[in-house]
Amino acid sequence: MNKYKVSIIVPVYNVEKYLKQCMESLVNQTLREIEIITVNDGSPDNSIEILERYAKKYPDKVKVFSTENRGVSHARNYGLDRASGDYVMFVDSDDYIELDMAKKLYRKAIKDHNDLVMCARYNVYEVEGKKEPRRKVLKIFSMNQNFKMSERKFELAHASPFPWDKLYKRSLLEGIRFPEGIRFEDLVVAFEAVTRAESIGVVHEPLYNYRKTTQGGFLNSFSEATKDIVTAFGLLFDFMKEHDLFDTFKEELEYICTRHFFYRYESFYADEKKGQLQLKIDIINETQDFLEKEIPGWRDNQYLKYCSGAAIKKHLKYYVDRNKTIRYITFRDRIPGFVLRIAQKLRNLKTKLNGKWRKFRRSRNKKALIKKKLKNLPFLKLFHMPIDVKYTKYYEELSVNDKDILFESKHGEDLAGNIFNMIYETGRDKYKGYRVFLVLKKELYETYRTLLNNYGIRHVRFIELHSNEYLKAIATAKYLVTDTSLPPYFIKKPEQVYLNTWHGTPLKAMGRAVPDREYGLGNVQRNFNIADYLLYQNDFSKDVFLNDYMLDKIYEGKVLLSGYPRNSAFYRTDRRDIIRKECKIEDKQVIVYMPTWRGLLHKKENKEQVARIYSYLARIDYKLQENQILYVKLHPFVKSEINYDDFIHIRQFPSEYETYDFLNASDMLITDYSSIMFDYAVSKKKMILFTYDREEYLKDRGIYISLDEMDLPKVDTVEELMDEINKEVKEECEYPLFFERFCSYDSEDTARNVCDTVFLQEECGLKTIEYKKVKKPNVLVHVKALKDTEEDNSFIRKMNGMNLEKRNYFIHFKANGMKKTSSLLSLFNKDIGYLPMQPGKNYRLWEYIAFTLTFKYGIENGFTKRKIQSLALRELRKHFGDTNFEYVINYSGMDLMLLHILDQIQGKKIYCFNDFTIAQYNKSKKYRKDIQYALRHLDNYDLVVLPDSMKNMKEVHELNKKTKVRMVESLPIDIDKVIKLLNNETLDETLVKEVE
Repeated sequence: MNKYKVSIIVPVYNVEKYLKQCMESLVNQTLREIEIITVNDGSPDNSIEILERYAKKYPDKVKVFSTENRGVSHARNYGLDRASGDYVMFVDSDDYIELDMAKKLYRKAIKDHNDLVMCARYNVYEVEGKKEPRRKVLKIFSMNQNFKMSERKFELAHASPFPWDKLYKRSLLEGIRFPEGIRFEDLVVAFEAVTRAESIGVVHEPLYNYRKTTQGGFLNSFSEATKDIVTAFGLLFDFMKEHDLFDTFKEELEYICTRHFFYRYESFYADEKKGQLQLKIDIINETQDFLEKEIPGWRDNQYLKYCSGAAIKKHLKYYVDRNKTIRYITFRDRIPGFVLRIAQKLRNLKTKLNGKWRKFRRSRNKKALIKKKLKNLPFLKLFHMPIDVKYTKYYEELSVNDKDILFESKHGEDLAGNIFNMIYETGRDKYKGYRVFLVLKKELYETYRTLLNNYGIRHVRFIELHSNEYLKAIATAKYLVTDTSLPPYFIKKPEQVYLNTWHGTPLKAMGRAVPDREYGLGNVQRNFNIADYLLYQNDFSKDVFLNDYMLDKIYEGKVLLSGYPRNSAFYRTDRRDIIRKECKIEDKQVIVYMPTWRGLLHKKENKEQVARIYSYLARIDYKLQENQILYVKLHPFVKSEINYDDFIHIRQFPSEYETYDFLNASDMLITDYSSIMFDYAVSKKKMILFTYDREEYLKDRGIYISLDEMDLPKVDTVEELMDEINKEVKEECEYPLFFERFCSYDSEDTARNVCDTVFLQEECGLKTIEYKKVKKPNVLVHVKALKDTEEDNSFIRKMNGMNLEKRNYFIHFKANGMKKTSSLLSLFNKDIGYLPMQPGKNYRLWEYIAFTLTFKYGIENGFTKRKIQSLALRELRKHFGDTNFEYVINYSGMDLMLLHILDQIQGKKIYCFNDFTIAQYNKSKKYRKDIQYALRHLDNYDLVVLPDSMKNMKEVHELNKKTKVRMVESLPIDIDKVIKLLNNETLDETLVKEVE
């Protein structure tokens, strides 16, 4: 058996700066049975000393060879001749690979008998002033797996032309050599290998790190050596013809060749390349000569027409004609770059205006379109007062009405049980003089007016969601109650009393526990945090919400452990007989089926759900007996899709009754993963969990309690369900463990007691836990959107290493920026919280004007400063309520308004210029003004940390007279060093220095 599974060949020339990182990534591969063959190609630097140190440390793994300088092809061939592994990889010595690259590619090859495996890669870019590079994923384009290229020829058109993102069976490379003495040698070997391979595997994960900073320069530029591309394709075509492959891949080879040639043309346009016109013309002539000689029909190539990148497509009308190409390149070489850029902007503007004009001409209602466009203009928008601006006006100008109670259920789309039962209790005499409002969407007025009338509730006034009346009401009502959340623009006044009941005991994951939606909890979390009362059915719910919405260390308010107001309905025993008589079902066994909705907001799949439910209902209907009746209540997304006239024993849940009132009249509940089970248990009637899709449903959804933990009957088929339904039922079904854990606080007076406690401040004996400021100081760390880079992963690791016994840490960020990388938030230690910041600002008209003058036009005066200050104070209250932080670290990002908002926090503040780049500062006027503005407005920060490259700015020296300024030699500024500065600890002066 071969000692080595994989031989990794590394040509080395003059790369001492990067060589250690490359070698570390190789010697620490998780696949142990590898040999690393390094070939020192006559490097004049210290590369050989570095290699010899690794060879000494890893004698069984690292082999070092030295040759005179003959180029990378010779070095690779030299290494290949000495390889003994079953498989071969190539790694360039200024690149590095993921630690599991060899293992993943090797395992794929062995498992699927591949003789070549390709993977995706990272492009790695060095960022000036920062230690950590930026990485960008380049996905691999492959629609197939375990294929032969001749059977999937289109794959060749998109295959990578590099040798280093592949694993080769060593026998596959027999007879294949890297051509020596030319550039573009990579593509010859890469395309020869992929066309000879009998089975090609694909690993879509990026495993190779390609350093664009060092290597991209040649590929994206041109010189005399650029002409080697013609030689390289000549060698490739000769190989294809020699092995009878040219005709098989003719169209693909045409495209690959023309694409590579035209990509060279694209490098001609940069300003720094002007003045080399003759060389450009020579390259055009030599490449066009080759095309005419070898593939004269290339202009009709379908790949070229339809698969080329945007830049090549844009210029293809020139490139298909040699003379046009030369004239166009000559024109571009002689016209100054700034003129071309202005012309391009004008062309883009013309195209945009033409598109808008065509749309306007086709419009049937031109007046309405003009009106709409005018309303959406940023400045005029304020005069048309969008809802957040209107609300802010009412918030600032109107007083709170002490006798107003506002209820809102599920954003105006429902009148759910908790809200209904509390409204019912406000009809008592002791609430005379109070005004009770219910927020609804207008189309639901009639439905819920009928429902309320059925219960004799006539004291409620409806308010349309987001109407002017609604905006005034949430700004002036003394008491606000919701079972979800109030809108993102809502700001609770100190004199308002806010109760949040939520709408169910959680079974499915909530808050930070929801996979890939970690970033999306912001407004709900904010609502919980600003609420005066949080109401829960049980201790389990309290713990889930406070922990997974990360409120346990910052919430200051009261938690009511009262049971749910809606469950008071189960104690009204007289209502059971009344409802059964009204519905003429006195002699029936009444069963209710309330399944959860299976879809996601972005992927509803309603048709599939309806078809599946209908199939089950049809089979259940067939098996139900004459004395049995099944009422079905489905989610609003699907409830209208079922035709209940098709059934004999099945009916739609009656809309004229409040849900829990009718449930009180039932004998049994069938559900699955719905939180209704926690409520229905109060009735002590039988419940059955019909979990026909348990494995499928729970696969991608986290739940807090395993269904197997519950002492409830569970069935998976219709037959099992009917057997369970027809089992003899005791008068009361006891689920003692379940009841004790989830229902022990529920009572017949819960709804009444909650109302009197919150609205009348009466002592009603409800279990109340008052949360006050924790003793440990809270630290708010604002970061720009985190990405899957080494820099941000390092930040997460260092945050996780903080001493959490001493302080509580909260990561603060803009929610929308984390949509694509939300899962990174799950990497934080569970004792570290995060607070997503919702978009939008609550402007007043003059504040918006001041904001625009300040941040768009750079105009500052006393007026703009006052308005920015008032806006910042309001935004602080909106986002954080009464929560204060002892420490604030503005760690990354350049949001100047946020600088002012965080400035209002009464705690110690640190600002870090973590995103500063001197190149952008010198190049961009706007960026330069933003940096200067930030430096002028950091007086109230206790410490400012900035890179050494900012030390000569006059604003820095002015700031240093007002507050403490420290410098670091390079970015990023390590968060652990910032925390040490916060602790006033002494640091190595070479790492953190004072401004001289």
